[in-house]
Amino acid sequence: MFGYVRPRRDELKVREDARYRAAYCGLCRAMARAYGFRTRFLVNYDMTFLYLLRASLEPAAAGRSCWCPARLFGKKRCVCDEAGFSPVTACNMILSYHKILDNIRDSGWFRGIGYRFLKLLFRRPYKKAARIAPEFDRLARQQLDQLNRLEQEKSSSIDATADAFARLTAGCAGDYRDEAVRRPMQAVLYQTGRFIYLCDALDDLKDDLKTDSYNPLRYRFSPGSDGLKTEDLDYLAELMDSSVNLAGAALELLPMKSGEGLLENIIFLGLPAVFQAVRAGRFHARAKENPRKEKHE
Repeated sequence: MFGYVRPRRDELKVREDARYRAAYCGLCRAMARAYGFRTRFLVNYDMTFLYLLRASLEPAAAGRSCWCPARLFGKKRCVCDEAGFSPVTACNMILSYHKILDNIRDSGWFRGIGYRFLKLLFRRPYKKAARIAPEFDRLARQQLDQLNRLEQEKSSSIDATADAFARLTAGCAGDYRDEAVRRPMQAVLYQTGRFIYLCDALDDLKDDLKTDSYNPLRYRFSPGSDGLKTEDLDYLAELMDSSVNLAGAALELLPMKSGEGLLENIIFLGLPAVFQAVRAGRFHARAKENPRKEKHE
């Protein structure tokens, strides 16, 4: 359920694109330093957005050239912001681990062998992250249990299911004590979380129909073998536009000191572009055609 919150790269200024790449690489470096080399594989676009959102409250952090395991004969520019990355890496580790547990529940014994191996591989880093962010870990358990109950009931309410996940993503800003910062930041994360959940549901709909798996869109609408009808997709597009607009309105309430243009690009241009790609069935297809480019672009 990761990878949908990304910028529209062709609309970024050169310095904004450089900042985004440096933040992505900085997050990768921070994950390795905090939780071990293997956790580099958990880095994703959504957590890069979370870092940039939180970091916007401070002047832009300095960067430097760092060794990159994906480029054996060269270095890449990365942001060095240990204090800023710490809560983000904890959230990323906790969410990733709970996602593994969710995949184990959804898989049969044989299909779940790989996920059980990942559970063992990431158990120790998860426990460390849970000690750093215990409140967020409790919230993750609570909201994912709620989401699992809705799935077991085969709920047709896309609002209820999306809300359960959105409350979880909003919790990534629960550590702020200043209400003037916490409330708008949680609003941004709530709406982006809602977008992620519904976008993922649409992206997985055809596969879920084939495997008879739960998907809220399956019970809210009456999809055919080709997916949702045009009028249903239009309705879903309206929900997505609402989340984008509400996230953008909340963003304007934050006392940002850096990265405003980059965040606006992600919300107002990146999110709609991702939804259109998912709606057209091109999102995963593009990743499969060139996975290396999709991962690092």
